Amino acid sequence: MESIAWKIENAISKSTKGKIFFAEDFVRFGSSDNIRQILFRLEQEGRIERIAHGIYLKPKTDKLLGTLYPTVEELGQEIARRDKARIAPTGVFALYQLGLTTQIPLNPVYLTDGAPRDIKIGKRKIKFKRTVPKSFAIKDPLLHLVVQAFKEIGQKNTSPLFLNKIQKSILKLDQKVLDSQLRFAPVWIQKQIINLYNQK
Repeated sequence: MESIAWKIENAISKSTKGKIFFAEDFVRFGSSDNIRQILFRLEQEGRIERIAHGIYLKPKTDKLLGTLYPTVEELGQEIARRDKARIAPTGVFALYQLGLTTQIPLNPVYLTDGAPRDIKIGKRKIKFKRTVPKSFAIKDPLLHLVVQAFKEIGQKNTSPLFLNKIQKSILKLDQKVLDSQLRFAPVWIQKQIINLYNQK
């Protein structure tokens, strides 16, 4: 037990502040029960902070703001890394990332080719929604966000105001990306993007 504790504490002490850990990161050191006991003790000592079930943070603090917690994007990427899965933002979360809304989604949704799950973080929840591999045919992050934004708004609600706002993101797309990946989007979205892109 002491050897397991030393290995876990050593790994955490060598990491940078703000680092996210998963209980599964330490399975090579011992049993799940021992790992949970050690992490619980380190949490009680204030050396790590539990931010969700099985997810821990090595606190990084600011004199004015206190503990600096990871963003939803950072946490989502870390969970994807652990699960060795691909993820992509969708819905209102895509609109937020493009700056099309100032509303911060309390329960952001990611598409994933990994296991579906809900991760509770305080009053918030990150949802990982299982999808088919075809959903990841659009590999360019910006184009994916643009397509998801159109899907969230819907064909009947693509107002001139929305089109004017999203055009700024569309004009940042590379022509090669459009030539190779736009065909994976719904036809009505393809037409909207091409029309806006050609107005530059």
